[in-house]
Amino acid sequence: MRTFSVITVIIISCCFLAVCTGFAAEARSNWATEAFERNRASVVFIQGDKTDGGRRHSADSERTFNGMGTGVIIDERGYIITNYHVVKDIRQIQVTTYDQRPTIGTVEHQPYIAELVAKDTETDLAVIKIKVPVPLRPIALGRSHDLMPGEACMAIGNPYGYAFSLTNGLISAIDREVGVNDSPLVYRRAIQTNTEINPGNSGGPLINVSGEMIGINVAIRQGALGIAFAIPVDQVVDVAAKLIGELVDQNITHGLKVSQLEPKDYNAIKRFFIRVDSVESNSPAALAGIQQGDFLSGIGEYTVRNKLDFYRALLSLKPNEDTALTFIRNNEKHDVAVVVKGPKGGAGGARGAGAFAHQNISPKPATITPKTASNTITNEGWDQLVWENFGIRYTPIPTREYEQIYSKFTLRGENASFPDGGVVVKAVRPGSPAAQAGLIAQDIIVAIENWAIASANDVRYVGGQSWKRLQSETDNLRADVIRDTEHFFTDIPTR
Repeated sequence: MRTFSVITVIIISCCFLAVCTGFAAEARSNWATEAFERNRASVVFIQGDKTDGGRRHSADSERTFNGMGTGVIIDERGYIITNYHVVKDIRQIQVTTYDQRPTIGTVEHQPYIAELVAKDTETDLAVIKIKVPVPLRPIALGRSHDLMPGEACMAIGNPYGYAFSLTNGLISAIDREVGVNDSPLVYRRAIQTNTEINPGNSGGPLINVSGEMIGINVAIRQGALGIAFAIPVDQVVDVAAKLIGELVDQNITHGLKVSQLEPKDYNAIKRFFIRVDSVESNSPAALAGIQQGDFLSGIGEYTVRNKLDFYRALLSLKPNEDTALTFIRNNEKHDVAVVVKGPKGGAGGARGAGAFAHQNISPKPATITPKTASNTITNEGWDQLVWENFGIRYTPIPTREYEQIYSKFTLRGENASFPDGGVVVKAVRPGSPAAQAGLIAQDIIVAIENWAIASANDVRYVGGQSWKRLQSETDNLRADVIRDTEHFFTDIPTR
């Protein structure tokens, strides 16, 4: 009787498995698998020989050991943020991206060599830079001001050198003040988590269920299980913006001081996150007609949603080079060309600078052609590439029409970062990625991945300029769509 029961169970189990085979992959997928898929290419493995300064033993001489840690890509040009203690005293900072993962530990493995370009010892954060042949994928940034104990989270890192490992857990507490033994360093307002963090995880992301980074993992409680800490992402963004801003100021002068709106301001100003606090007289920004109180929404190819975006957009500019800048004043959108000066005390200047006082002038149209991707090819050429790559013809919706008719379908609470507007699909090419995603004429696209789709240039950037890069980075792009009165998401294949 006992033998019969066992055989019965086995037969039933096998039948059950056979029935479920077709659903296995979908059933195994969950928020953690999706978050890892979204962010794995934005995490790097950091290692290198470092010295201990004699701290690990009683002898006066230094010892060398293999240091390792994790980093997070914050800019596609190779800028990475990590903990300063990860790269401090490393003789040669070696960085391995996720794409290089299969070769780690082999003779073929040739990691990038990084340069330490900026650091903030008070917060234990640093920015390093690698030279890359193709653009990298920046991490998806979330917010940490409204985190709640009990939220699920996960970490991606390189514990003990096991590259690109995933662990998950919960947020245990927020706003902890954590001191480091034998060090003046104190992590303030730290996130406490029971996510398993080990040596090698430092500098890596703590990620929420939406697949967004909410912190940088920094420390564990020695001798304890399930007690680890992370620097909140709002602080990380502030420090990264300051460090990148210092690099910008070494190269150019723009004349703007800006601030990032706090969450309490979002109800009043739903779409604009960067406010101009002051404009220096006769500066490039003043010459372009920008005034105190304007809200910045774009610079060149970049959508500007936080201070880090603002400085990233200025990072590659050279003296006397111009870029497009989009700002909002009295609910009116203005596009101007800003010609940056050289660094203060250096060479370079704005075209026409010093001609008259500019603090109260009206915005001027961009008479200088901005050096953005949308101008290197004609707009008609970009639209043709969008049709060939992406598979749509489209028309932007006027801002007022969008606000009056469609914005109610996409606002998602007081912290909503969308909508900025939308574009109406006029035609879909059969067999195209858009057709495979189920898009049809009259659909309204308001966002694709992290990009707001509010203008023709937004569509041209995703479906034209960045399409080849996106194909190399991801299989699908998540689109935010309105159809009639229904708001839904769909995945657009890139391959």
